[in-house]
Amino acid sequence: MPSPPGSLREHFALPPGRIYLNGNSLGAMPFKAREALLQGLDAHWAKEAVGAWNSADWVHLPQRLGAAIAPLLGAAPGQTIVADSTSVNLFKLLDAALARHPGRKLLLLEEGAFPTDNYMAQGYARLRPGL
Repeated sequence: MPSPPGSLREHFALPPGRIYLNGNSLGAMPFKAREALLQGLDAHWAKEAVGAWNSADWVHLPQRLGAAIAPLLGAAPGQTIVADSTSVNLFKLLDAALARHPGRKLLLLEEGAFPTDNYMAQGYARLRPGL
């Protein structure tokens, strides 16, 4: 049987006297996450610098993390990766799509789309004169 939520509080860094219900973006920091990051920094980045991308296999981390969370999402193996934010990926997608078709001068936005998507597209368009 799962532990009651109140018993998990000691595992997270939380402001004293505050009930923290925000789970989007950055939820409460688990103490184990801090420990794991510090261990990784000391064991790999500090000792191997950029070489850790290969020796610690950071280069395949997006796929490994995606494989770990795929069952939670109902995704098949190989269908999920963990990468940049949706906004950053949208920016990269716009750039790749328009680089592939440099003659195109029109960018259509869906009025009812998530506002951040349109903000990202509008910002991208400002960086591309003539778009």
